[in-house]
Amino acid sequence: MIDEEAIALMASTAYSIPSLFDFDLLPIIDRSHVIKMIDMFMDEAITYIDGLGVEPLPAKYVKEDAYILCDDLLNYIGEFEGGLIPQQIILTHISRCGKVAMLHSHPIPIPIPTVEDVLSSLQIGYRVECIISKSSDYLATMLCLEPLESWNSVASALHSIGGNMLESTKYIVIGDGPQIEFLPFPNIAEQSSIIQNFIGILSIHASVLYARIDLVDRVYDVEILNRS
Repeated sequence: MIDEEAIALMASTAYSIPSLFDFDLLPIIDRSHVIKMIDMFMDEAITYIDGLGVEPLPAKYVKEDAYILCDDLLNYIGEFEGGLIPQQIILTHISRCGKVAMLHSHPIPIPIPTVEDVLSSLQIGYRVECIISKSSDYLATMLCLEPLESWNSVASALHSIGGNMLESTKYIVIGDGPQIEFLPFPNIAEQSSIIQNFIGILSIHASVLYARIDLVDRVYDVEILNRS
């Protein structure tokens, strides 16, 4: 998948990635409230949240860092709001790379790729897709995928999973004006369960690298499944 030196480079980004753990006060609600709002119209949900005395966190604070591992060099692409990393910027960075791995951060403690992440890997042609996120003030986690056959099979598996894995008891309310959304904010035990369920399903379709990074002692451990 990727060698030890590259893993160390990627793991080192955990100290600087944007994370919602960087905020002292977050608009956190219980899952029970989210369930109540599933069938509500947007204006009803906003009224409900207002009734709870919760002020949504502006979407501009939901940011991701992006990096490209170009052969043996890890290049910083930049920080992006809303999870949107322009493909043209990425293509500029990888035009002269032989082996390419993409690394980006998630602001919530769920370091698993979305279907959109995998489709981007398919379209641009990454060999490996990695996601890193903070799990707490002292722990970060990173997952990397390299398809055994194709990114299409990985995307199909992710699509079939949907949101079934995201078992979180707490959610963060994000919103601007007439739009709000709820981001799962699992604790360490819930995150571990999400990751293990993900690995159990996706390891059929991809080599999976799972790293836990101790942000205090500056050490990490790595597990690789289905090494290709």
